[in-house]
Amino acid sequence: MRPIHALLLAAGLTACPQGAVEHMPAPTATLGADTTAPTPTVVLPDSPAGRLAREFFDVLNRADVEGIRAYFAENSSPALLTAEPLDAALPQWKLLLEQAGGFDLVAVAPGTPGAEDLTLTLRARAVDRNLVITFTLDARGQFSMFRGNIPDPPDPGKLPTVAMPEAELAPAIARRVAELAAADRFSGVVLVLAGDRELVRAVHGHAEKSFAAPNNFDTKFNLGSMNKMFTGVAIGQLVEQGKLSFEDTVLEVLPDYPDRAFAEKATLHHLLTHSSGIGGNIFDDRMYEHRDRFKNPADYLPLFADAPPAFAPGERFGYANTGFIVLGMIIERVSGQSYYDYVHDHVFAPAGMRDTAAYAWDEVVPNLAVGYDPDLTDIFRVGPRRTNISLLPYRGSPAGGGYSTVPDLRAFAAALRGHRLLGAAMTETVTGPKIDFEGFGKYGYGFLTFGVEGRDVRGHSGGHLGINGALEMFWDGSYTVIVLANYGSGAAEVVAGEITGLLAAQRPS
Repeated sequence: MRPIHALLLAAGLTACPQGAVEHMPAPTATLGADTTAPTPTVVLPDSPAGRLAREFFDVLNRADVEGIRAYFAENSSPALLTAEPLDAALPQWKLLLEQAGGFDLVAVAPGTPGAEDLTLTLRARAVDRNLVITFTLDARGQFSMFRGNIPDPPDPGKLPTVAMPEAELAPAIARRVAELAAADRFSGVVLVLAGDRELVRAVHGHAEKSFAAPNNFDTKFNLGSMNKMFTGVAIGQLVEQGKLSFEDTVLEVLPDYPDRAFAEKATLHHLLTHSSGIGGNIFDDRMYEHRDRFKNPADYLPLFADAPPAFAPGERFGYANTGFIVLGMIIERVSGQSYYDYVHDHVFAPAGMRDTAAYAWDEVVPNLAVGYDPDLTDIFRVGPRRTNISLLPYRGSPAGGGYSTVPDLRAFAAALRGHRLLGAAMTETVTGPKIDFEGFGKYGYGFLTFGVEGRDVRGHSGGHLGINGALEMFWDGSYTVIVLANYGSGAAEVVAGEITGLLAAQRPS
């Protein structure tokens, strides 16, 4: 439903859960699970998009990594190559080619009328999985967008989006969550509230598999990017106190920021809405090799401060963890506290969040869930699950990676809606929609707003390998959906998305 965040690989390949590709046109042909079945005859259109699709299909089946490099170098727009550098993408393409054993083209969905875009469904010959590619060409006939995902097999048990008596809602939701857990597609905790009343509580899976330690209702899960909500609230508090303005530039608050040209133009508004164009990446080999060096926001600066901006501030949306690292530095500079102390004292404590913190990766924390996912090199995600411990940073950051519980997120949602963290006007400013987020809704200041069946839903999700969570608040106060999981690949977002879709179809009496 939303891309924040099943693992987004540099190649634009996404290991997506079922439901994450619902916006794509339905394929015109499909191939069943029997890989010995004859491949349907699929005709590519005689158009620039069709010809590029044919070239791409041929390069894939030559299993030629250098051919992939040359293909994208020739056919990608400069903006796309800046956003998705080839050198970062090629290792993933290499693994894909090795594991697929070649592809059969089984479906082509026509693109948007009047536009040069297509969706291709390719069947891997060595693995019972599909690769779905969607691309768009610009006026020069180059890729302005190129995305791929590997959807899970079809799941007929998806919750309907229909009105039903409230007495049937809770059993339907609980049954669906149990089905996903039984299929090993979900491990975690679900809480659904109708107003302030608990509608569904479901707990499944193991917090630690080696000892078969079960998840509990108050187990601590890694939040991924959900922490961005806390950073957004913290900045809103400092603005409300007159210590900052959303239009302040980075240079005005951090006069010693290394990239002065960027800092002169990028504002807090740009950083909060992922529209600053800030470059770099905090999930860098240097971080994993020396993660004990990255304990505070400023420690990350060497990883991205020298990276050229991806675009000019305000030009467009570009999801950037690095921007929220800078926001954490700003909170420290203005408040005089460490980022971690500030959010504890001014967000978690006032909300009554007793089990939310950025624990160190090697810290012994009671009732904390270990994350599990297939190995990073398992592109088709069909192998056994492994722990994600080697892929965690030293601790969470202003961009994400802290831990919380379902009860604490319930308390956060109540404090936010009850204006105990921000005044009513500032709550609307921080959580409300500001900028388009790639067709998935609108991004505010650390919050995402999206419409479901005409209902205004706000919150954030987060994910990585072995990590997924979502907080989805119906802004009229009717429902709240909280799902935390210690599986990645959108395990929590699939559950939250289905539940939210069902609830949105219910109309107030």
